[in-house]
Amino acid sequence: MGNLQWEKFEGLFGDWTNRIKPFFDSGGFDPIYEKLKLSGKMGVKIAPLSSNVFRAFEECPFDDLKLVVVGMSPYHTLKQGNPIADGLAMSCSITNYPQPTLDQWYYACEKELNEGMCLPCIKNPDLKFLANQGVLLLNAGLTVEIMKAGSHNTLWEPFMKYLFEEIINLTGVPVIFLGKEAAQLEQYTAPYIWTFKPTHPASATYKGIDWDSGGIFKDINKILWDRNKLKINWFDNPEDDEIPF
Repeated sequence: MGNLQWEKFEGLFGDWTNRIKPFFDSGGFDPIYEKLKLSGKMGVKIAPLSSNVFRAFEECPFDDLKLVVVGMSPYHTLKQGNPIADGLAMSCSITNYPQPTLDQWYYACEKELNEGMCLPCIKNPDLKFLANQGVLLLNAGLTVEIMKAGSHNTLWEPFMKYLFEEIINLTGVPVIFLGKEAAQLEQYTAPYIWTFKPTHPASATYKGIDWDSGGIFKDINKILWDRNKLKINWFDNPEDDEIPF
């Protein structure tokens, strides 16, 4: 048993709580929080805010889980002194203004599903609407030091290993790994899990090109529909009956 108090944690994971508790009981969170606490004492700024670190679980009902998306790390920049990262991979609810990564994601989605033109499509900067549908929007590290992208990924790897091996693999849902850093976690997925490894949208921005999604939006919905007659509404629009693949 670690040194942290479970009573301060159990309200952070939504209905994932009982599944994550064994990792807590093993002391798995102790080194993570020791590092974060020490960094705070040294004046190091961390993103996202502590209240949003586990928001991906809070917003994504376990029983509705359809897909896991893993990015590199939370946004590592500030806007007007506040972290842009809000606890959901790629989401920008704090600034309410999409970062280039999210712009690339939406552009590729629109191109793939609507041939590049969808006037009614709502490109919400807050990806809560995806999480609420059962899309677990993670990053390879759930925290990051400001201006040091990927700086906490190694710190969070034991948790990510546990999450895949003990929870996600048992659900059989597909997983999208965005970029090489995220794809390093594929080693913890079961061989029967559908995995997709496109480049990270940010890499396209750096190169000044459009992101190639590799057909993931259609592919995911086809998998979900073939299995359980389910789909994901990739834009924040009222649900319709069309199956976009």
